Amino acid sequence: MPAPQPRNGLGTAAMVLGIVGGVLSLAVIFFWLSWLPALLAVVFGAIGLGYVRKGLATNRAMALAGVILGISGLLVSVGAGVFVVTRVQAADEERRADENAARARADAETQAANERAAKERERIGAERKRFEAEQEKAAADERARRLSFGQSYTYGDGLKVTMAAPTPYVPSDSVSDTPKNAKIIQVRITVVNTGSEEVSLNGSGLPTIRDAKGNLVFTLIDGSGRMKILKGSLAPGEEAAGLTAYALPGSAADRFSVQFDYGLGRLRKDVIWSGSPS
Repeated sequence: MPAPQPRNGLGTAAMVLGIVGGVLSLAVIFFWLSWLPALLAVVFGAIGLGYVRKGLATNRAMALAGVILGISGLLVSVGAGVFVVTRVQAADEERRADENAARARADAETQAANERAAKERERIGAERKRFEAEQEKAAADERARRLSFGQSYTYGDGLKVTMAAPTPYVPSDSVSDTPKNAKIIQVRITVVNTGSEEVSLNGSGLPTIRDAKGNLVFTLIDGSGRMKILKGSLAPGEEAAGLTAYALPGSAADRFSVQFDYGLGRLRKDVIWSGSPS
């Protein structure tokens, strides 16, 4: 009887598959492909070694090489898989950490922006209240400087100004151009320095008189020496009075106004008294 042919196919296949699995396992991106040929190499190599023990095959070295290469490929494939999974998890954790950090920064920026907006609203509200308070104070001061004859107003530096009720005035013979049908009145303004510093009356010597229609009233220039114009300055506690005469046109019952100006530049303020001459 002729001797049977050795069954070396599985051993050869095991070595070839072990080589393929080992090569694929060396490339990390192909680890997911290497495990199958490596596993087949182990299976086929084990079967081939069984044939060798039974005397049915003669390529023990090839079958054993297939088993060794297959096991090596499986180990490398598993290690590569663990490495890739670990890196993917680490990358995912980094991505989540970056997202959380970005979200935290965005939340912090939003909160900071909201805080800045709230502070700006508070500042604007405070500015609006301050402006309204200043407007109200200015309006109140404006109302306080609109008086009736006989009333007083005190400026911020302590200058107190008072206008007495107007009285009739008889001009001297030196006044020759008195308007006809006019009522001649005398205006007396008294100023007292109630402050602690000296005050200047420059620019406050003569008051401005207007009739009921807002027209300037004729000022009498009386050479009798009875007229007094406020001038110079006042020391603390000092008092002075100005006396001037005017010819009011029209009815003696028509209202007129007397305006006294005091101060420099933007601080200059007027006090206006108004009423009937009789």
